[in-house]
Formats: sequence, C-alpha cells, structure tokens
Amino acid sequence: QWLAKVFRTLDECLSQVGPSAVKVEQYSKFYLAAIGIGSTPNASTTNQASLGVDLALLMVQRLSEVLRPDGMPTSVQVGLSQGPVCAGVVGHRAPRYSIFGDTVNTASRMASSALVSTLGTQFVHFPASVREG
Repeated sequence: QWLAKVFRTLDECLSQVGPSAVKVEQYSKFYLAAIGIGSTPNASTTNQASLGVDLALLMVQRLSEVLRPDGMPTSVQVGLSQGPVCAGVVGHRAPRYSIFGDTVNTASRMASSALVSTLGTQFVHFPASVREG
C-alpha cells in the first residue's frame, strides 16, 4: 500500500506540472519522468529545465507527506539531466515505451549519488548543463 501511494503521489505531481511532463517508467523503487519529449526543436530548454527542477522539488515535498510503514516521512533521491534521448518501444513479449541515452544515464547517476531528501532538507542533484540550460 505504501509503495502504491508513493507512485500515485508522483503521478499527481506530474499532472500538476503540466502536459509536457510524462511518466516513462516505474518499477520497484524507481520512477523515471521526462519533460519535453516530443516537443519541437525550438522549444525552450530553459523552461524545460526549470519545470524539471520544479517537478523534482514538488515530488520531494509531496513524498515527505507520505508516511512509510514505520511512521517516518518518505525520503527520496532525485537526479536530473538535460539533453537528447532516444525513445521507442522495446520488448516483444511485454512491449513497453522507454527512453535511452547519455541523458538518462546521467540522471540515473545523479540520483544514485544524490543526498537523501525529506521535507526539511531538499536536495536535487544535477549536472552543470541543467543549471546553465
């Protein structure tokens, strides 16, 4: 029940940010969202990066309100990256949409090395390219 509530909360956060934010994958304790997939090449990357940071902070805030089974607030590690991705449907028996590339790998590394965030301490780990975007 707790994990289902966590994923529902993350889905609600995507809805609040707007239609350019989409969930790409969710499994185990992993959640991958993207902003601007399918947007035109002239779309503002600054706006997309800003939406990404806003989304990450909203997720941290909302998840801290979801109590774990032990009664403590849910904590999360967040990683962001900005750049091109390859996207497509993978798999034959159980096909699913996914995104790939250095941008996804960088975001994953950012998340795995990020400090744990809760309501009182919000950390979003991202490379300089997001800050400059």
